[in-house]
Amino acid sequence: MSINIIIRLPYYKLILINHISVLAISTIVLLLVALAFAFNLYYLKRHSNFLLIEKQKEINEQNQSLQLLIADKDRLIDEKNWLLKEVHHRVKNNLQIVMSLLNTQSAFLKNNAALTAIRESQNRVQSIALIHQKLYASLSVAYIDIAVYINELINYLGDSYDVYDKGIRFEQTIEPVKMDVTQAIPVGLMLNEAITNAIKYAFAGAKGTIKIGLETLDDAHIILQISDNGIGLPADFDIKEASSLGMEMMKALSKQLDGDFKIESNNGVLITLVFGAEKKFGNLDNEDS
Repeated sequence: MSINIIIRLPYYKLILINHISVLAISTIVLLLVALAFAFNLYYLKRHSNFLLIEKQKEINEQNQSLQLLIADKDRLIDEKNWLLKEVHHRVKNNLQIVMSLLNTQSAFLKNNAALTAIRESQNRVQSIALIHQKLYASLSVAYIDIAVYINELINYLGDSYDVYDKGIRFEQTIEPVKMDVTQAIPVGLMLNEAITNAIKYAFAGAKGTIKIGLETLDDAHIILQISDNGIGLPADFDIKEASSLGMEMMKALSKQLDGDFKIESNNGVLITLVFGAEKKFGNLDNEDS
């Protein structure tokens, strides 16, 4: 015969045990959730770090490629500058050879008109050679300081024609702007023709002054003026009918610059050329010429 003994806990103890069980289960669930959340954060962090590392690798590779491109660009620019300097150097040397040939030829000439033509041709060549000389000698291979160039050209022409012994003087008002070779050469040739004509014809043996001015009118235009206080133009002078070599050259040069060219006679001669400044340029403080 078996005896079953049932022990019943007091009611409050049962409730306490139930609460403890619920609390334990809740704690376990919360711990599991916390662990899952922590694991998820850990996974996301690792994944983010992996993505960052991969992105950094990609950026580094791109930076390396960019550095190589920059190095190649700098090398190409250096090579281009060297080649341009070499071109300017060789052009200048070739022009000097031309001047030497003209000088040699003049030694065998007896005709004054021919000698004058040779000297004027030498001056034209020298006005171009000066530009290439300055471009070769400067840090910039594209631009020259037009004020420095004009001063050197005036000094050369003054020595060539002995103007200082004749009582002819120059006054300059030149704005220090840069000009590229496509504009500097026609401007130099224009100056050569205008100054040469003034020296030869303006003063008829008397003393006088030749003024040269160059300035920017606005961001789009430059004005070049050459004037003298000499005898002026003949009363019947017509620029459209004028056909001397110097005049034809100045007309052609003004067209090359797409400029507005005019000659006036008022207490001397005033030559004015206004042309576009779109190739001018830049600030001389930023680039040595």
